[in-house]
Amino acid sequence: MSQSHSPIIGSVIERRPTSKVTTPQLTSGKTGFPSVQHRSKSAFSKSRQEIRKTGQIRPVVPPPILPRPRSPPTSPNGTGASPPRSEDWREQISKENEERMAGMSPEEIEEEKRQILERFGSGIEDVLKRARQAREKQMAKGFALRKAIVPREGDDNSKQAPPLIEVPITRSESPVRAKSPSRGQSPPPALQSATRPSSRLDRKLRFAELHPDDVHVYESAPPSPHRRVLALPAPTPEDNAISIGTFRSASGKMILQPVSLLSDPLLVKEGHDSQSHQGDSIMKSEGDAIQKITEIKEKGNEPEEGTAEYIRRLYFPDAPVDDPNLAWMQSTLPPSDTTSSSLRFDLHGNPISPHLSSTLPTHLGLHHHAEGSHAGYTLDDVFLLSRSTVPAQRATMFGVLAGIARNISKVKSGEGDGLGMDEVFGKEEDIRKRIIAAGVEAMSERGSVGMRAIEVIWACVVGWDESIIDVEGVELESPSDAAIASIPLDFFLPQISTIFSQGDAAPETHSSFLTTQRLLNSVIQTFLLTPIPPTVSSPLPDPSAIQLLITLASSSRANAKSVEEVADPLLRFIAFNPTSSPFPASLSVNLITYLLELYETLASYGFYAHIATTAIEQFTNLTRFILSGDCTSNKLKEAWSSLLEIWITCAIDPHHTTPDHDILWSQVAGWGWSDEVFELQKTLKTTDHEWPLWAKTWHAQAAWLEGSKVNSIKGGEGERLNYVSTVKEGFESGREKAVVDGALQKIYSQLSHLAALEAVQLQSRRSIQALTMVGVSANVISAVIRVWLACLTPHTAGPPKAPPFALPFSRISELCAKLLTHPFDGVSYNYVFCRPLSGLVSYYLRLSRRIPDISEDLWMAQSLSILSRLMVGDEDFANQVVENLVDELTPNWAKGHGLRLPPRFECIKPFLSYTMRSVQDVHVGPIPTTVQALKKSTTQRLPPPSKMRGFGLPLYSDWTTTPLDHLLRSGDSEVLKSLPNEWDVSEVDIARGSLFFTKVASDALQRFSLYDFVLSREEMVFACMKIFMLEHGQPQNDSAEEVFRDAVVSQLMEDLVAPYTFGVAEKLRSKAPAFDIPAAKKENIEQVAVRFLGPSVPFYQYYTDFVALYDAISFSHPLFARFLLFPTSMCYPLDYRKHLWNDFNHLLRTIRTPFDQVISGDLREYLYPVENDPQLIASYLRAVLKNDLQGFAHLVSLHHISSNIWPDQEAEHYTEERSNKLLKAIVGQGSNEVIRQVVLYQQSRGGSLRQSPLSYDSAKIRDTRLDYIKRWGDKSLVERLDGLFKQ
Repeated sequence: MSQSHSPIIGSVIERRPTSKVTTPQLTSGKTGFPSVQHRSKSAFSKSRQEIRKTGQIRPVVPPPILPRPRSPPTSPNGTGASPPRSEDWREQISKENEERMAGMSPEEIEEEKRQILERFGSGIEDVLKRARQAREKQMAKGFALRKAIVPREGDDNSKQAPPLIEVPITRSESPVRAKSPSRGQSPPPALQSATRPSSRLDRKLRFAELHPDDVHVYESAPPSPHRRVLALPAPTPEDNAISIGTFRSASGKMILQPVSLLSDPLLVKEGHDSQSHQGDSIMKSEGDAIQKITEIKEKGNEPEEGTAEYIRRLYFPDAPVDDPNLAWMQSTLPPSDTTSSSLRFDLHGNPISPHLSSTLPTHLGLHHHAEGSHAGYTLDDVFLLSRSTVPAQRATMFGVLAGIARNISKVKSGEGDGLGMDEVFGKEEDIRKRIIAAGVEAMSERGSVGMRAIEVIWACVVGWDESIIDVEGVELESPSDAAIASIPLDFFLPQISTIFSQGDAAPETHSSFLTTQRLLNSVIQTFLLTPIPPTVSSPLPDPSAIQLLITLASSSRANAKSVEEVADPLLRFIAFNPTSSPFPASLSVNLITYLLELYETLASYGFYAHIATTAIEQFTNLTRFILSGDCTSNKLKEAWSSLLEIWITCAIDPHHTTPDHDILWSQVAGWGWSDEVFELQKTLKTTDHEWPLWAKTWHAQAAWLEGSKVNSIKGGEGERLNYVSTVKEGFESGREKAVVDGALQKIYSQLSHLAALEAVQLQSRRSIQALTMVGVSANVISAVIRVWLACLTPHTAGPPKAPPFALPFSRISELCAKLLTHPFDGVSYNYVFCRPLSGLVSYYLRLSRRIPDISEDLWMAQSLSILSRLMVGDEDFANQVVENLVDELTPNWAKGHGLRLPPRFECIKPFLSYTMRSVQDVHVGPIPTTVQALKKSTTQRLPPPSKMRGFGLPLYSDWTTTPLDHLLRSGDSEVLKSLPNEWDVSEVDIARGSLFFTKVASDALQRFSLYDFVLSREEMVFACMKIFMLEHGQPQNDSAEEVFRDAVVSQLMEDLVAPYTFGVAEKLRSKAPAFDIPAAKKENIEQVAVRFLGPSVPFYQYYTDFVALYDAISFSHPLFARFLLFPTSMCYPLDYRKHLWNDFNHLLRTIRTPFDQVISGDLREYLYPVENDPQLIASYLRAVLKNDLQGFAHLVSLHHISSNIWPDQEAEHYTEERSNKLLKAIVGQGSNEVIRQVVLYQQSRGGSLRQSPLSYDSAKIRDTRLDYIKRWGDKSLVERLDGLFKQ
């Protein structure tokens, strides 16, 4: 630095030594190591202590900054004061070190060297040497730079150079600055401490005052392949912007702006010839460039500045335009295009249209990818950037992935029509798997990256279908669970456990949740066991964590047991009433509500009922709060009522709890819960808002009355009489009657609303709300019926002498009949919303046996129809109904109905019971919970839709034929394996019993017009085919052992098939057009067969075995032959017809089925559309020419041949060439009778079916067919048929 200027850094000042230099003496302890010196006080504390000692007080108001005149520059002769330079203090320190060494003895010097080497190592000498050389080299460079940039005296340009302004840093040496007088001086630094150097204590930083005019904001512009160098708009004169120089290339040859370089004094270098020569070269190059630019502009049509053509004209004017040596200058970016080949997304995961992608500006942050000309990121870009090493960029991309997942889920559900994401249609699951994999990989990261990764997983798992997030009581699933199955649980769940222990994020549950170490404890500790009382910085407990425990406990019995083990600490929330809770009142109410629901879920397995005894004082206080006017939460009251109901159920038979006697009936009676429920009912209103609470309290009272029948004196007679006397008036004209009537009316209105909705609207939120309201109202009616039944005297059957209280029985019967036939198939997870309806019809079936007007036949029809509407969880009730039905069919009953009961009919009971519960190791808890279900229940949630049918309920219409399935698979039948050794029932007995029960059920349902529950034609055909297939694979030594030849079995099959034949259908159609069984086809026979065969075995394979079995053992059995024809109708694929008419055409002569016995509602389904397959037409032609077929088979072959010959037969694929060939074959090879039938055959799609060949002949037909032959121009055919047409 020149001596004429003050130093820029003046804060480092070496203190003068105040005492004699002494060598520091190192003290060591007894161990040989230096003694430890603890820093008892900080520098700040010592400064404060010195202030107190000296009495100095730090000024409150900062003193003003007073400017001082600029110090004159120091002359070479030493005149004038000059601040210390860095060289000065280095020299001073060096001198002090030399003086110190001079006063030391040789031993002390050696000791110092040894300590230095011991402390810094043996290479310290080289380090110090290199540091000194670097310092000297730096000083030499600084001297040369100062000499180059400081103008000499007498230079003209030096007069224009602005003076350098010193930046004030130290307090004592502050240079003069042009400052506003309004700025005050900073307060003095703290007093110096022995632990801090004075240079840091004296440091004082000041910043220049800036005004808005000092900063120029440049507008952002979209990227362009013709980018200009520094192509930013210049500031206006009003901006007062400061220039930072002129841009030039590295070589100094390309100067794009003709700005004089001599205006910058810092670039003037005198005293060095080389630098002056370089400046002259630069100025010369500048002049040449300006001249070339001027020449280019004068020529006109100059290219855009900065483009390849512009550079070529400027620097290579003699080179041709297409010179390959200049190809490197061409732009590598493609021209801007308004279209993009890939879908692009913004930073929120929303798609960007291709047109908008090419016009968005760059400041939005959407161009940070390889293809910079388009805004937005493709999926590949997002996945690539989600693995970035920059955490902020990675977190942003995970946010984009979460938005993309939400939008793709809308496309999956059909709500993304306006999003413009057609490109991902059909690829949703694949993209979802990739997004989940990216999220799982990053979920263990700290900070925003891990949080955003968890958000991504949430969007792909929980938020994938928002319409079912709040659906409770069922195992949710996606149409394809491949994405969720791809999650590596061994890695995923431990990461969640770690996150909970750190308190970083919220969870996602899974069936393996509780098997992960510390996961459940971490959830409870993090979200529930918060400090009491809460502090300002501590979190409040989260009720959703208790809801998570409820979900886990309801999923399986094992999970409930694990939750029970950690449930004790949660009692803290009941210890305080909401009025005295340390938490906010609303939060306290929510915590207690969810906790009561958790206790209810555990009690549904028979767990944790002892808490009612352990915490009876806390529950008593809670009951007082609920019954007081302070409680306004209906949810809390409903949870309390439900908990009392389930605890009362546990106390009815304490042997069903786990452990036994966990709660006793004597305790329940002593606590007076029934009286408390009555007190709560007195406060209820009749509005629909409180209907759920009415239902809960009625269920609790019903449980109390049911338990009194078992545990109280005289079967609970006193309790029943007391209850009936209390509520009888209310059910006749009081609040109870208003609630029941309102619930019935609400169900009717909501069912009408659902029936008016179209199929698309059934998935809307309005339809789900309507179903929910129907369920709430159904719960009210179910609870009332349950209370009514609980008031009856135990161990009695039939209608009582007088009803306990009045109910609208006729309206309830009409409603249940309407519910049985109302379709609920259009709503996602419809069976979850229909479960309350299943409970209603099941209680109505119990009620119907107590109503005087219900006959045995009507009750049987109701039972058969209601069995088809029961849901998973109702298996115990379904088995009870089936057992009652079988017991009802006695010989006397059969004789009264003109039937003969097969012997050993009751042998079908174990098979039907297995049908009710096909999955033996899963027991879904019923609603409401029964005593028998406490120990048997393995889960409280319904299975997912894909597994629903595998559980048995709801039943198919052909459930009465399921014993035949066990006979066909006797080797794998669980029922046959579990039968006792003394079981002595043959296949014939089981077949008789199954067919007889099926006939009784069909007759009863048809008698009361319950056609929706009768077997369809396809179900009946496949059931009878099973009888014949019992002989498949069996040794055929004695035909007398064949089941289908048994007289009873054969007659029962004839009776079952009769309503589905063409003759009976015609009669029923003429008498009762509403009869819909033969014509209605819910499923074809291939779909029906899947229930038994499974998805891996096609029905065609089953049919080929059936045809082969007929060929082997049937001996032209007429009923056997009728089933051969059924799959050969035109409604089924071509393969069935080819197999029978081509491969086994020799069997056709044995099929003599009359028209009226064909199993069909309309014979035209075998005739239309007209066959066009060449092989089948050849088979039909062969059969017609041989003329050896009889009955319906002959009509089928004749129809398809004639329809392919004559154009008036409505053949869709009619060709004149085929027609001519077929007619020549018939005329040339057929008999006169065959020719007459073919030529005169006529049939139409509409009208009555012509069956007899005698009805074919007419003069009109003769003239029409003769015109066709003449039109074809074949005279030989005309002559050959002339005699026929003249007859």
